[in-house]
Amino acid sequence: MGFGMIHSRRLQRLALLLGVAAVAVVVWLLWPRPSDEKLILDLVAKAEHGVETKSAQEIMSCVALDYHDPSGLTRADVFRLAMHWQQTSEQADVSINQYQLDMKPPAATGQFQVDLLLSQGGQAGQPERLKLTVEFQKERRGLFGRAWVVRSVSGHGLGRDFEGLL
Repeated sequence: MGFGMIHSRRLQRLALLLGVAAVAVVVWLLWPRPSDEKLILDLVAKAEHGVETKSAQEIMSCVALDYHDPSGLTRADVFRLAMHWQQTSEQADVSINQYQLDMKPPAATGQFQVDLLLSQGGQAGQPERLKLTVEFQKERRGLFGRAWVVRSVSGHGLGRDFEGLL
């Protein structure tokens, strides 16, 4: 086999690889992506699930690295609260009744009416209705990805009620 034959096969392989790469790029560009609003609602559902299943890891995956809110809570405070929640015997049922999103990518603000019902040992407490304002932002995640995360929540009242845990 001569040099010309080896060179020709290398060119064929390179052409095949370039063709596959071109098809992959076209598919990636044309593949439908969920809207930012859908992605934010998925994030809210994930956070809700994290609270109901007491998964500190799932809760924290929704929180921005630079989280801070008007009551003075930071990401580290949210982590401590999530870890404490994970260790309590209480259960939570979270229901989002109404919401409104104001989208301004790479940021968004949401108004949420949330009913929270805590129970312990099968005994349900009084439901509490919260009106939360949530600020979202897109944050770099991974090498090329950007994901919506919670940057701030107001209306929760946690700064006052949980001072001993922080």
